[in-house]
Amino acid sequence: MLRLNWGWSMKQKLVLVPGVAGDERLWQFQSRHLADMADIVVPNLKGCGSRKEMANEVLSCVDGVFALAGVSMGGWVGFTVATEAPERVNKFAAICTWARPKPKVQEEQEGILEYIKAGHFKEFMESYVDYAIGHAKRNDPVFVDFINESTQDVDEAEMIRHLSAYLAEFDSQDLLPRIKCPTLVIAGSDDAIFGVEEHEYIASNIKGARLAIIDDCGHHVPFEQPAALSTLLRYWLMYF
Repeated sequence: MLRLNWGWSMKQKLVLVPGVAGDERLWQFQSRHLADMADIVVPNLKGCGSRKEMANEVLSCVDGVFALAGVSMGGWVGFTVATEAPERVNKFAAICTWARPKPKVQEEQEGILEYIKAGHFKEFMESYVDYAIGHAKRNDPVFVDFINESTQDVDEAEMIRHLSAYLAEFDSQDLLPRIKCPTLVIAGSDDAIFGVEEHEYIASNIKGARLAIIDDCGHHVPFEQPAALSTLLRYWLMYF
C-alpha cells in the first residue's frame, strides 16, 4: 500500500460559495474530491437579497478561521467577506468572477433579469448552456444533459433576488487592495462572461495574488472542468 504525505496533519475548514441561485450541488465534485483534507460548508444564500446579507450568511455558517472560495457571484461575495473579516479568512480563491464595472455584461444581465421577470424564466434556463458553457462542452450531449438536469430545480425568485443584488452593487474595485490573505484567482480560458483579462486585473490588484487559467473552460468551471478545479484548490489549500 502506497501512502503519501501531502504535508497537512489536520483538516482545514473550507467554505465554498456558489453563484447565482446555486447550492451545494454546484460544488459536488469539489466537496467529494477535497473531503480528505477539508471540512467543507456551502452556505445557503437562498433568502439573501444583498451582498451584505450574503456575506453575513457566509460568516455565520462556520466558526473560527476558514479558507474561502467563491465562484462567479460567490467570488463577488468573497471580496466582501475577505475584507470585512480578515481575521477569519486565512486564504481566498476567486473563481470566474469580476471586480470592475462591465457595461456590456451589466446591460446583458439586466436584460436577462427583465426577461425572467416578464415570465420567461423557463426559456432562459433552456438557453443556459449557450449562455454560460464553453464551446468545448456545448456539443457533448452527456454533459449538456447533465447541466440541464442539474439546473432543473433552480428557483426563479432566488435568481431574481441574486441578479438584482449584484446588479445593484456590481463594482468591487475598491475592495481588492484591502484583501490581505493569500489569494488564488482562477479563470476559464473560454469564459464569455468574465474573461481572462478581468481575472488578470483582479490578480494584479490583490497583493501577492496568483492567477491560474483553466483551458477549454467557460464560466461554469465546477462542472466543466471539475478535476482541474479540484486540483488547483487542493494545491491552494496545501501551499498558500
